[in-house]
Amino acid sequence: MSKPPPPRYRIFERDGRLVTIDTWAEDTPTAPRDHRLGPIAPGDGIGAPLVAAFLRVRDAQGRRLLTTSPNWDRKGPRVIALSLVGERRIGALGLLSVGVILVLVLLAVIDLDFLLPIVIVAVVLAGAMSSSRTGLVTRWLDTLGEEARR
Repeated sequence: MSKPPPPRYRIFERDGRLVTIDTWAEDTPTAPRDHRLGPIAPGDGIGAPLVAAFLRVRDAQGRRLLTTSPNWDRKGPRVIALSLVGERRIGALGLLSVGVILVLVLLAVIDLDFLLPIVIVAVVLAGAMSSSRTGLVTRWLDTLGEEARR
């Protein structure tokens, strides 16, 4: 009687996740890929699709890269490699922005007179924020991850 062939798949646990490797594949990776390399991992937050859609560039370690501008970042222009917490914060900010835009569109559909005072206040606040709040934005950006090399 002959011995059965070796199993095709090798399954092991890494960082609380099951990793499957196809041993019959021609280009078998030497190390399993990081689960964050896909656009959206199963454990990501609800804002992950927004982050995946807008921040497509990654570094060699698989972290998403955010490029800042000197208009709203005092240390800019710079490239920030986002941590997992930073990706979630960017996603939450994106969801908040989408929610605010939807509310403004709903107000405009209901009655255009509701929208005019909001637009005036937003324009005045935008002018004030551009000059005095860049330090606050820079400190918040520093918490998202570490500065990456170009």
